Amino acid sequence: MIQSVKVKNLTLSKDNVRKRNRDIDLASFAENIFAQGLLQNLIVTPLKKAGHFTVKAGGRRLRALQLLIEQGRFAADHEVPVLVLANDTASVEASLSENFHRASMNPADECTAFKHFIDKGATAEDVAKRFGVTTRFVEQRVRLAELAEPVFEALASGEISLGVAQAYAVTADTDRQARVFAQMRNHYYGDQPDNIRRAILNGTVKANDAKARFVGREAYVAAGGHVEGDLFATEADENWTDVDLLEDLAAKKLEAAAAEVAQTHGLAFVTPIAATHVPYDLERQLHEYHATARPLTEEEQQRVEALSAENDDLVEALENGLEDGTPEAQAANDRLDAIDRELEEIDAAREVIDGDVKAQLGTFVYIGGDGEARVHTRLFSERPVVDPNAPAPTSSPADPSTAGDGDVGVKLSATLVDELATQRRQILVAHVASDPGLALDLTIFLMAHGTVFANNYVRDHSTLKASAAQFPITAFRDEGSTASRAIEEQRQALDTSWAGHRTMTERFDAFRALDDEARGAWVAFVIAQTLEPTLNVGDGGRLNGFHDHLGRILEIQVAQWWRPTAENFFGRVKKDVMLDALAEIGGPVLRGRYKDAKKGDLANTCASLCAGQGIVEAEIREKATAWLPEAMRFDAIEQPERHALHSAFLSDGDEPEAAEDGAEPDGAHDGAGDPGEEELSEAA
Repeated sequence: MIQSVKVKNLTLSKDNVRKRNRDIDLASFAENIFAQGLLQNLIVTPLKKAGHFTVKAGGRRLRALQLLIEQGRFAADHEVPVLVLANDTASVEASLSENFHRASMNPADECTAFKHFIDKGATAEDVAKRFGVTTRFVEQRVRLAELAEPVFEALASGEISLGVAQAYAVTADTDRQARVFAQMRNHYYGDQPDNIRRAILNGTVKANDAKARFVGREAYVAAGGHVEGDLFATEADENWTDVDLLEDLAAKKLEAAAAEVAQTHGLAFVTPIAATHVPYDLERQLHEYHATARPLTEEEQQRVEALSAENDDLVEALENGLEDGTPEAQAANDRLDAIDRELEEIDAAREVIDGDVKAQLGTFVYIGGDGEARVHTRLFSERPVVDPNAPAPTSSPADPSTAGDGDVGVKLSATLVDELATQRRQILVAHVASDPGLALDLTIFLMAHGTVFANNYVRDHSTLKASAAQFPITAFRDEGSTASRAIEEQRQALDTSWAGHRTMTERFDAFRALDDEARGAWVAFVIAQTLEPTLNVGDGGRLNGFHDHLGRILEIQVAQWWRPTAENFFGRVKKDVMLDALAEIGGPVLRGRYKDAKKGDLANTCASLCAGQGIVEAEIREKATAWLPEAMRFDAIEQPERHALHSAFLSDGDEPEAAEDGAEPDGAHDGAGDPGEEELSEAA
């Protein structure tokens, strides 16, 4: 959501990756903003303090704006725009059975299908019995399904054999798999499993790798680690050659962090994961636990209201009366920080987990992309949690299996049950439709409930679903991308305190008790998951101009989230496409410089330029680091549907008209082939 926020209500996030050289050329940057205005919005996340945000992307822009305010060239209350980041099992089983017993499937398809059943709760033994294979065969296929994205994609496309894929699977570290694959794919002996295993176990690591940053150069060198430098490269491009040592140092440091977390929080286990994310299959092997939050006591409620009122008064004073930099303003900010801490303590006290229950729970510690140890925000148990303080289950009079003959109630015919249910449904619908507030809460709750309990059967008696859209390529994996990491952080930040209650009634009441921000985060996350993959291509079923319209409303800067590389774009298009990209970046001179280059070399050159690593003029580097293929831009304009739309809600004169002759409506295609097959052409 794009909104305007006062600069003084923005603070730089500690997660911002720019740690050094923040002030280089800041004055000229500020001059540019003063002359041209802020051409690119900041990306922020909300803080607990009302109206305040932390800047996740755009730190230099924020500092330049602050400089202009300090100079008096922008008003003290200057505002800027910010982007606030706020049952197919049977069909899959049938497809697997048919293909598996009729002819050999692609190993990647087998891996994906077997993992589907494991994710749905089946054991490897169950799947093995169902399809007449050994348990180990199933376990091996599921392990391959967790390969790094480029390795698994190569297996799916036939670029590498099953034996080569198994060689990469000697480690569960997808980061290392991806690094070695990038190094070996163009080597003459790079398709030999033995060579791959040696490279996996004895490869090198860049200094900016997450594990290298986690361990630290000083600790690595002190332990005897060797560094290979390049005279013309930056320190981040150094190669750390003792990978086994680095792995050992990272594992020990992470184990120590896990032990400290377990002791501090009294958890049964904290599993260290020496990677930049927790593999989904590890989560699926455990039971996720949702802690419930008790209601505020009367005393706590009064204290929260008093603190909130004091917070509002201080914010108003800072905005309208107190001058920045004065002792009074500093005292007010200090008091706001103290209020935030006290509110957090009150909120944390609501989710106290019984010691007997906590003794059954654990979580994960992993290495963040910034090289810092991170604790998974969710709790898990190895077995279903047993709460010794929970009330014993009672019999329901409506259940004939637990009630006496006299307690069953009046027996009604099936037809009468259906008729009465229909009439009562109509009464309920009429009342829900008359209460927009309740209806909105119910909408968000049903979608959030379906997301949390997606792998459970809960009879909610509603057709409202917000199922996550399926990827067109089942084997495609995107966990390591900037966007996927942001989505995972958003998922972990969701408030699930309502989900731990035993009945839908209790869960709904607890959900309604959440504040607007918490419920808003749920609706944003769930609705966003329903969006299907689309692309700005000239034709085909992936075109959807409405998604491009959403992208423009959100002012998405794709170049900050995705860059074209040899693996994801340049190495998979024709040579003319790459040369046209060079012409767009640097004109005919740059195009002519590489027109005779081999396709592989040209792909690497284009990728290097777009990553800002080429030795070119500053103007060309600036264009290269912002260049995107047209398909990835949010530039498409939606066209009307081919046929006129009719609706019982609209009169004939109000119904949308059809597209004019010759116009191609969004998403239109002749029905031949899968829409995903009409994407960018690959070079032969």
